[in-house]
Amino acid sequence: DRSASRPRRRRDSVSAESPPSCAAIFESARASKSRRDLRRARRRRRQSPTPAKKSLSEGGRRALSPRGSGIRARRYLPPDATEPQVVAFFAGCGELERAPKLLRDRATGRVIRGFVTFAREAGLRAALAKDGGRLGARTVSVTVATTHGTAQAEGTHTPAMAEEVLEALGVAEDPDGVYVDGTFGRGGHARAILNALGPRGTLHGFDVDPDAVAAGEALAKADPRFAMHRAWFSSVAASLPPDDVGRVRGVLLDVGISSPQLDGGRGFRPEVDAPLDMRFDATSGVETARAYLVRASRRELAAALEKYGGERPAHARRIADAVALAKRSDPTLDGLTTTKLAALAAAAKGHREYQAMHPAKMTFQALRIAVNREFDELKDGLAAATSVLAVGGAVAVLTWKHSECAVVVDYQAEHALALPDAPLARWARRAGVEVADAA
Repeated sequence: DRSASRPRRRRDSVSAESPPSCAAIFESARASKSRRDLRRARRRRRQSPTPAKKSLSEGGRRALSPRGSGIRARRYLPPDATEPQVVAFFAGCGELERAPKLLRDRATGRVIRGFVTFAREAGLRAALAKDGGRLGARTVSVTVATTHGTAQAEGTHTPAMAEEVLEALGVAEDPDGVYVDGTFGRGGHARAILNALGPRGTLHGFDVDPDAVAAGEALAKADPRFAMHRAWFSSVAASLPPDDVGRVRGVLLDVGISSPQLDGGRGFRPEVDAPLDMRFDATSGVETARAYLVRASRRELAAALEKYGGERPAHARRIADAVALAKRSDPTLDGLTTTKLAALAAAAKGHREYQAMHPAKMTFQALRIAVNREFDELKDGLAAATSVLAVGGAVAVLTWKHSECAVVVDYQAEHALALPDAPLARWARRAGVEVADAA
């Protein structure tokens, strides 16, 4: 088998510094069982070394932690699988540290993914030997987990990098200062900030999602240090009390979409049938994703798919062509739902992505960004955030895609002060021009 000697593309793994537990992830997929997939599963079994603390494959994966790491069942987990079935599947592998967690789609009840944690590394290695085994009517592919993962309660959103956010905002240095959470969501970061604030500290939350606003208003009733604003974060300067403008110690922007929004039935997910809405604020007069598809020309749609979704130019053109053809028979696209658009985009692309994701995922991402003007909102939000900061204040931004990060980096480069040793700054000083150096 020539592929056995060829370096494999690196996947995420759990480092030796991670907590001493073994997480297993399961993801459902509708792909048919094929000889090729079974051959890949057998090949992975053959390539998995058995000595402790060794790399799990060729290609430079990190070593396992002393008590183990994780496994991932990426294909063929039955959508109706139950926790007892998962326990039975791994029976004999070793002691479980905790009960399995299966995450289900709230609209359909189908299993999306889940986690199994083993108490010892021996259990992990025994579980890896289950690769290619049968669970119900499905063949399960078992590999190393990409993350330990967290299963969150329904309607909540686990805040990312909460400790790093608090450090970046400098809450510990000024616990009685004024802070802004520009993307409240379900309040995960806001609660972390409030827990670190002093009795005279103030936190303002911003969001336009009706469910997020309701959660924020409930938090405001429970904690007088918090105030909720139903507004885009680009309007922070106009929405804050006048006395707080110029006194803000830190602003947080966690851009993108949250888990509750994905599961909210507004058309953000290609796997769940729903109307093509995709508005963060469904009560606003902003056009829906369906209205955008009706209005946008083929060229405009292709450009949006490429710019916002990262689709390859050829794929973007094919998907735009398919939508244009659909509008010939249905000019208003009244019959187009999320699953129908997803099937249309997948068929237009014509082949599977090299990454394990829905073929229409990037199309849906592009439409969401276009409908909600996310990149323009981010640019305007950065300008508004810096305009309300106190001297020495900070803006912390969490981005999830390269295109979002590029917006932040471009803004930072455009507005950064000159470093003391910058060539232009040195020239200006020699010419007698006053230069404001960066701190």
